[in-house]
Amino acid sequence: MNSQISTLAVSAKWNQIISIGLKESHGDWQKRRIRLLNGISFIAVVFLLAYGLIYKNVEHDIIFWESMQGSMFYAIILFSNYKGFHNFACHLFSFYSVLFFTFLSILHGKYIAAEYILVPSSIASMLIFRNYGIIVSYFILNVVCFAISKYIFTQSEPLLYMPEAKSLYIGNHINMFLNLFLIVTYFKSETIRQEKLLETQNKSLTLEQQKSENLLLNILPRETAEELKQMGSARSRRFDSVTILFSDFKNFTHASEQMSPEQLVNEIHQYYSYFDSVMEKYGIEKIKTIGDAYMCAGGIPDENTTHAIDIVNAAIEMQQYVEQQKLTKIAAGEIFFEIRIGIHTGSVVAGIVGTKKFAYDIWGDTVNLASRMESSGEVGRINISATTYKLVKNTFKCEYRGKISVKNKGEIDMYFVSQQVA
Repeated sequence: MNSQISTLAVSAKWNQIISIGLKESHGDWQKRRIRLLNGISFIAVVFLLAYGLIYKNVEHDIIFWESMQGSMFYAIILFSNYKGFHNFACHLFSFYSVLFFTFLSILHGKYIAAEYILVPSSIASMLIFRNYGIIVSYFILNVVCFAISKYIFTQSEPLLYMPEAKSLYIGNHINMFLNLFLIVTYFKSETIRQEKLLETQNKSLTLEQQKSENLLLNILPRETAEELKQMGSARSRRFDSVTILFSDFKNFTHASEQMSPEQLVNEIHQYYSYFDSVMEKYGIEKIKTIGDAYMCAGGIPDENTTHAIDIVNAAIEMQQYVEQQKLTKIAAGEIFFEIRIGIHTGSVVAGIVGTKKFAYDIWGDTVNLASRMESSGEVGRINISATTYKLVKNTFKCEYRGKISVKNKGEIDMYFVSQQVA
């Protein structure tokens, strides 16, 4: 348990160090290069300080001063990141690393293996810059300096030979592998992090797409919505047999004068929400609401042979709900609504028109006659046309009203739906 706590503490401290100078406003790539540069620079500071302490009291104390000077420069890189001078820190790291380790190689020769630090230095330069020209320039500089160091080893002895520098030889190899390990591990962890981030973004995108899809399907029928998404427009379609329902509230104008706008909207919302659930229950397409008028149609967009029965069943449930609400309101001494419902069956054309605020709608004389059925009915009754009656007469008991005069339509046979046949 204690070892686990210690590991977590070390990990937290390491993350704190490599996050020096990071801000939330930084982009993803900027954060990656700052963390990588901080990590390599911190390792360099630790190793160089260790070299300085080891060689502080030996004969060739130049190693001490070289190490102190190197650790100071890498500390300056960390400080530059802390102050927000990230580009300066990257260039200082890339340029100084080449000069410093090339100088050490030429001065001390192959005995301290300083030239191998140029390998992770060149790789780091590739990862902390975006500009292809800068990346190539630093890569070439590292390769050239590495080659110069190796060539000089074959031509002459080091300027300052140090037979006791075996620990430097081993340490620089360890330093090289640590830096390579850091670069590869960091690159791998960043790849995994990016994959997780992409997965999260994809899930979020899928969720948002699903929300958009549901919203679109809440406005348009699925077939029309798919056609609109794929083609950018949706063709109108003719239906030979559709049953249309219109409803209207009595006392709406009076109620609107007695209620605040918020109260009125909330009241209508309660009724329409219930009506919507009834439409969903019977597979009926809600077309629109206009003020206190509710319009829906059965048999579209999916044609069926039960649309007239489905609409009348829905009308009965709507009527019963409004009646229940009326009794509750009367008992509470509140304003109540009553409803008229009209139904007619016939052919229509359905689709969407225009390019803004799409709405699925239906057109034709059937729509006008359904509206006349509602306005020619009575409060608390379901008024249907003779056309609809022929389709539902074996399912519902109906009361013949006779021929009723309708504006611009002459006299039309109408029926009140009494109850469902047992």
